[in-house]
Amino acid sequence: MESQSGPQKPKAYHHGDLRNALIHAGLELLAEGGAQELDLRKVARRAGVSHAAPYRHFADKQALIAAITEEGFHWLAERIETALREVAVEPFEQLVGIALAYVHFAQEHTWLMREMFSGLTIERETFESLHTASKTVYRLYTDVIRRGQESGKFVTGDPAALAGVFWSVLHGLAILIIEKQMRPYTDGPEGTERVTRYTIESLYGGFARR
Repeated sequence: MESQSGPQKPKAYHHGDLRNALIHAGLELLAEGGAQELDLRKVARRAGVSHAAPYRHFADKQALIAAITEEGFHWLAERIETALREVAVEPFEQLVGIALAYVHFAQEHTWLMREMFSGLTIERETFESLHTASKTVYRLYTDVIRRGQESGKFVTGDPAALAGVFWSVLHGLAILIIEKQMRPYTDGPEGTERVTRYTIESLYGGFARR
């Protein structure tokens, strides 16, 4: 798995590492201009291999994008897990920790984030490992909601459904921020954190047990 800071320059290809070299080359191209920049020839050229080489691992562009977005979900899960370890176990702070990790990830990997959730290029369910990776992230939300319920801090109800409410608000916020639709509230070094925390405070008012 790549570091949390995101994809680095692909290393020169050597035997046994072709798949990762192609994924990282694809991540670079995606970051430069979105999915329209991706095709197997461009990826092969960026990775420094023959045009035929990608077909050893990817049947077509869709398979490559599935692998790239799967890598994105692994990075996002790692970022969230790290945030949860670093914040207090109090349910509200756990929600804020997830939210800040999610928003910062979106800011750092804008095109990857768009592709991970667009649903326009690929059907996620047709790629088993990609689907599993995306569900791993969702379970992190659900687990925090469930722990909040067990502690008596959150309302009762299906924790997965409540996690869906949380994710809907969180994802909407992240997209608005990366599309620069939350200015001037997100301006300045603390703007994004202030808006994110305020959003989760407002949502928490609906989750909290009275």
